[in-house]
Amino acid sequence: MLHVKLRFKVKGSKKMLTIGHVARRVGVRPSAIRYYETQGILNPTARRPNGYRVYTDDAVKLLLFVKRAQALGITLKEIKPLLNLATQGEPPCNQVKELARNHLRDIDDKIRELESLRNELRTLVRRKAGRAHENKVCPLIQGC
Repeated sequence: MLHVKLRFKVKGSKKMLTIGHVARRVGVRPSAIRYYETQGILNPTARRPNGYRVYTDDAVKLLLFVKRAQALGITLKEIKPLLNLATQGEPPCNQVKELARNHLRDIDDKIRELESLRNELRTLVRRKAGRAHENKVCPLIQGC
């Protein structure tokens, strides 16, 4: 389960980080951070006179949350509403649990499908094993 406190306040004098610094701390490429910006997931805190993006530690926390959520199979489309709730001060715990339940249900369905496929392949391999099929297309594919 996701265990991240999401508070994104920009107050006081916080250390400003470049996109490269944030990328290294999170373990993503700067291009990924720019992509998250285009998707409305993250915004730079400010821009320096030279045009460089700068961020606070809150951006690192947000991106770590995004990375963890994606590792659990949650899409950016699903993550964005969670972040919107968090930035409004509402913990998205119930929504995260519902997403986790839905993904778990999808995984269980996929496992059942894969187990069925495995059983079907085992049956085909056993049935065709040991028979010589001269000058014929492979019977496993042909369905003979």
